[in-house]
Amino acid sequence: MLSAQACAALVLPTASLLLWMTAATAPSYAQHGEQKAEGAAARQLPFSAFAQQRGVEASALARELGLPPALDLSRPLGEVMDQHGLQPQALQAAVARLNPVAAEAASKDWRRIRLKFGLWVVFFLAAMVLLTRVRITLALRVSLLALASLVFGVWLGVEPNAPGTIKDGLVLYGESGVIFPPRLLAFVGFMLMTIIGNKVFCGWGCQFGTLQDLVSHVPVPRWKPPFWLSNAVRATTFAAIAGCALLIPLDILEPVDPFRVFRLGAPLAVGVAVGMLIAGLFVYRPWCTFFCPFGLVSWLSERLALARVRINHDTCIHCKACERACPTHSMAGLRARRPFAQDCFACGACLRTCPVGALRWGLRPPAPVPGEESPRR
Repeated sequence: MLSAQACAALVLPTASLLLWMTAATAPSYAQHGEQKAEGAAARQLPFSAFAQQRGVEASALARELGLPPALDLSRPLGEVMDQHGLQPQALQAAVARLNPVAAEAASKDWRRIRLKFGLWVVFFLAAMVLLTRVRITLALRVSLLALASLVFGVWLGVEPNAPGTIKDGLVLYGESGVIFPPRLLAFVGFMLMTIIGNKVFCGWGCQFGTLQDLVSHVPVPRWKPPFWLSNAVRATTFAAIAGCALLIPLDILEPVDPFRVFRLGAPLAVGVAVGMLIAGLFVYRPWCTFFCPFGLVSWLSERLALARVRINHDTCIHCKACERACPTHSMAGLRARRPFAQDCFACGACLRTCPVGALRWGLRPPAPVPGEESPRR
């Protein structure tokens, strides 16, 4: 196992490198939407053809943009934009008002999204195998956390992300009364991973979750907040996000969304992310446990998880080594057989600390060793 000094020497430079690489690659993400909306090919299209591509009536789009009724809709889009001083953002907004689903689809980099989900599945399966068959050392855990943050955050960017499937879905429905099918499908995919393997996705694949987890391995004194407190804050946050999205509608999370640290395009959101990472030195995954909307939903679905930490209560010697190793109160709740124990982020710390093999990741508890009597209670 790594010493405290070695752990700090590994974690701090890695986290700093990840943030530096994010800063270095940020412009390509920030410019991607504009480049796609006002590419040379789109500007050459007739105005009517552009509207048809976006699934809206050309005449309705012209009215939405405040263009003259007598406008020749067969003219190139770029020529119309230049003559009337239209900016790409105004064009995107008008399309979004007329056809929000088409506007959502046009704003996505589908190649990057497909690649990201494919790699998420690979990470998910690899983590399931490791948890089931391998004693996960601290060095291995830290290395894979750094790799996940690098791949899913620095390289593949902010979107998609699990909390965004909830928050953005609620906002779009509140604004337009429509559901964006690919976002719903993504949410279903995240939930399937949770039901199959507990919070393996959150613990091993979420870009901001793994970055917080990486920081948590710096050896400093830590506080485990009571679960009633963290979950009450999380439920209140979820209610505020959903209420504002559906009733006003207003996206109150977007300005402070810590996932935007991987784009560095919003100073307030980046500041919140840095604050969360600093807090993460002293509290395990503060965003996940206190604020994440998907964290709340996936905590509820943990009751249905097929593969998760299983305890043989007959062979457990009640030494509480697993509770001390657990970064939250999850193991205390599981040992006490509470039906709504705190989130388990599938970190594997408890599995490597149990001295009698009373814990296992899987579908059922470990069987007692033949010939050994169950310890006295």
